[in-house]
Amino acid sequence: MGITIYGIKNCATMKKAFDKLESLAVDYQFFDYKKSVLSEAEFVAFVKAFGIEKVINKKGTTYRKFDEATKQRVEAAIAKPDENNLNYLYQIVKENQSLIKRPIIMGDKQAVGFDDASYQQLFG
Repeated sequence: MGITIYGIKNCATMKKAFDKLESLAVDYQFFDYKKSVLSEAEFVAFVKAFGIEKVINKKGTTYRKFDEATKQRVEAAIAKPDENNLNYLYQIVKENQSLIKRPIIMGDKQAVGFDDASYQQLFG
């Protein structure tokens, strides 16, 4: 099966992840948020694997550009991630895929974000 790395090609954190995976000779597929839309099933898989707090990037520019009402609604949905709120978050993410923490790795091994030592341990 291997792994798929989800993100944006020209993101600095993604570049670090790509470089590390390549230095460790890890084969991977790349899902580019700029070229493809994440499915709801993939989003739900991210949430199940890592928790909604780690999947949604509230520190990024995309989140900071939201108006206060949207930020409050996103916060409320994160606080209570039931089916309705996850559906709402998916709709927001579908239109703003940069809201997802980068990178996310799914497949035989899983990771969210980039940490050199963690990647070394996971893939080395």
